[in-house]
Amino acid sequence: MNIQRPEVVSFIAGLAVSIIIGSLMNYVDQRPYTDPSATDPYDSKYHVHADFQIVIDGTLVNLDDNQFQTTSDQSLHLDAHLHNNNGDVKHIHAEGITFAEFLESLGIELTDSCITLDNKYCSSETEEVLMFVNNELYTSPLTQYVPVDNDRILVYYGQYDMDVIQPYLDAVPDDACYYSGTCPERGIAPDEECGLTCEL
Repeated sequence: MNIQRPEVVSFIAGLAVSIIIGSLMNYVDQRPYTDPSATDPYDSKYHVHADFQIVIDGTLVNLDDNQFQTTSDQSLHLDAHLHNNNGDVKHIHAEGITFAEFLESLGIELTDSCITLDNKYCSSETEEVLMFVNNELYTSPLTQYVPVDNDRILVYYGQYDMDVIQPYLDAVPDDACYYSGTCPERGIAPDEECGLTCEL
């Protein structure tokens, strides 16, 4: 009778398990990679929102119009957009997208000293292009700013007079938290109808 020692049996069993696990891992590694963004670019764990407004010489720029909205028929930027005819809340689906890049997708050019919509408005001795983030003047190059969740942004062109500017700062909406789900006391935001899946 051939009697196996317990340590030999354990060694053989462990070796068999290692071989099986190694084979499974090799199989998994060789499966073709499928990029989920290829089928649904908005199905992403990164999804933040920022409120913003643009004021030029005392006039609020209205971005509610269809030409600025992302729908199933119109995509202006793969990873940042407006929708549901709400021109005040930016939806962001990828890291590192500057505010200037987002505005460019809407046909608005923002540089460190100019903003171009129907006309070009540039800083001068009497008027300035300024950006405020959460009520604070943003002093770094305007083109470098990357919004984060629940930001309140004002792009302002006009005289640098805080008595004039403050009412515009106060008027920037505070709705991004609603879409991000960070102010649940305000209820649940409606489904985001961007033409694809836009989950919180």
